[in-house]
Amino acid sequence: MDKKEFKKVLVSILSEYGFTTKNNISRAETDELIIVISTQKSNYDNSYYLNYGFLIKALNPDLTTPKDNQCDVFGRLNLNIDGKILSTADFENMRSEEFSDALKMSLNERVKPVLDFGILKYFDLFPAAISTVRIVAKKHLGL
Repeated sequence: MDKKEFKKVLVSILSEYGFTTKNNISRAETDELIIVISTQKSNYDNSYYLNYGFLIKALNPDLTTPKDNQCDVFGRLNLNIDGKILSTADFENMRSEEFSDALKMSLNERVKPVLDFGILKYFDLFPAAISTVRIVAKKHLGL
């Protein structure tokens, strides 16, 4: 798959989850959150990290188009390709179907529960992630 196809598949899959994409940053909203997914080019090879973040609207009322690194909670999606967990999407060495399936699996694990049930569900599923949350967000969420 080439870079153009990679971006096309990424945007297409994210749109299925309610995301809109502008300038390589995809966002979806719930009543309480703005959820961000963006790509970050690796410095070491021709691949991309897939970063995500959850911005709590009540804590950031003026920030309507955040980047992932401006969010209260953030992380990185991993891709399971042929039983290997990859931290980057090396699009030149995977087929679009592999990427699509792996991305959906990762989104279903990390992002869909937050879209459906809220941010506290994320910490139920990934309690270790509490250590990465900004202090003001921990207080707001009662963590």
